[in-house]
This record gives sequence, C-alpha cells and structure tokens, in this order.
Amino acid sequence: MRVRGLRRLALVTAVACSTTERHLAKDTSDSHASADSSLVTTHEIIEALTRDVRESDRELTAAQDSILAFMGDTVSVLLTQARTSWEQFRKLECDAVRAAFAEGSMAPIAQMECWIDLTDDYRRFLTDQYSYMRGKRTSLGKPTR
Repeated sequence: MRVRGLRRLALVTAVACSTTERHLAKDTSDSHASADSSLVTTHEIIEALTRDVRESDRELTAAQDSILAFMGDTVSVLLTQARTSWEQFRKLECDAVRAAFAEGSMAPIAQMECWIDLTDDYRRFLTDQYSYMRGKRTSLGKPTR
C-alpha cells in the first residue's frame, strides 16, 4: 500500500514547487488528515517513499516483462535499450529536482516523488502503447497469423 499522502500531511506548509493536481489519483492525505492528526517525521516519510520507489520499480519491471513476453525479438531489444536510456533520464531529472531544493530536508522527498511519478508514468505509457498486442504472438515485431 502506498503511503505517499504522508508527505502532504506532515509538511502542509512546505508544499513548494509542486502542483496540487499532480497526485490526485493516489493522494489520500485529506482522509488521513481528518482521521490522524499525529505528526509524521521526515525520516518516516522517507522510509515510506523508499518502499513506494521499490514498488513502482517492481510494477514497471512486471509490466515490461509482460510486454517483452509477447513481443518479437526486434521490439524487445529496442524496448530494453529504451528502458536503459529512460532510466538515465529519470535519474538526471530527479537529481535536478533534488538540487532545486538545495539539499534541504525536502530534497530527498521531492527526489523520490519525482522517481515514483516518472516510473508510474512510464509504466502507464508502456501499458497503453502495447496493450493492443496482448494475446497476439509476434515474430520480429510483426503479428503472426
């Protein structure tokens, strides 16, 4: 279970450089705020986000493995190369987000939020792009008959 809503609960006044619309799909901080008014430490938030990072990475790997299982060799090789390039982009992008917070206490939280968001977006992109191929076996990227 994702606990990313803790960030907003604990740091209500420190919401800088973020949009309120970005996390609407997963954010349950409003329900948490009314049910639990205890403070959450930055360390607890980082621990929770670390679990969320791992979960997002596992979900992306599972989605890509699922896609690679029914794609031809050519598409599989290209997707694997794209993943490597995308991982480099994700690292640099999220490092830039961290740097924007000047290594303050919000820096690792912003970096992990970036990591999770980009990973979830990429998983959704792959799933949307290749979902039409499910159930069809391919050879060298071409549908078989």
